[in-house]
Amino acid sequence: MVRLAFLALLLALAACVPRFSPPYRDYEVRADQADVTAHLREAAEAAGWTLTPSVDSVIVSTAPRRVDTGLFSKTEAALDLVPLDGGFVRVYVRGERRSLLFGGRTKVYALDGTLRQAVLGPLSEALSERGLVPLGTPRDRDEDATE
Repeated sequence: MVRLAFLALLLALAACVPRFSPPYRDYEVRADQADVTAHLREAAEAAGWTLTPSVDSVIVSTAPRRVDTGLFSKTEAALDLVPLDGGFVRVYVRGERRSLLFGGRTKVYALDGTLRQAVLGPLSEALSERGLVPLGTPRDRDEDATE
């Protein structure tokens, strides 16, 4: 009986574990690679992001904007779209959650499903229209490259 209760508890806890993903997403460039930065700028603007000056001319950076509002917090995010060697682009999400009760700030280290969809959903559609295809995890990409 104790084993059955323990098993039921484990199953209940496993069902409650949220699914998180890293704060970035990789894309494969299937369009003309000479114009990747222009495609990234166009896609970010088409998805509603405001561009800001970046550290490097190849990197496309956006201004922070509110992407989620909870009961006691709000979440803002900014993006960095970075072309990588080998025909890939990585989109970094720099998120910050602010507590409305205490005024504290916390960096968002992982994206849950709703936050991932709010940030990357419209951007993925805009990138797909410009010939960039979303990939799985970097591990999936590396395994495909070594096979």
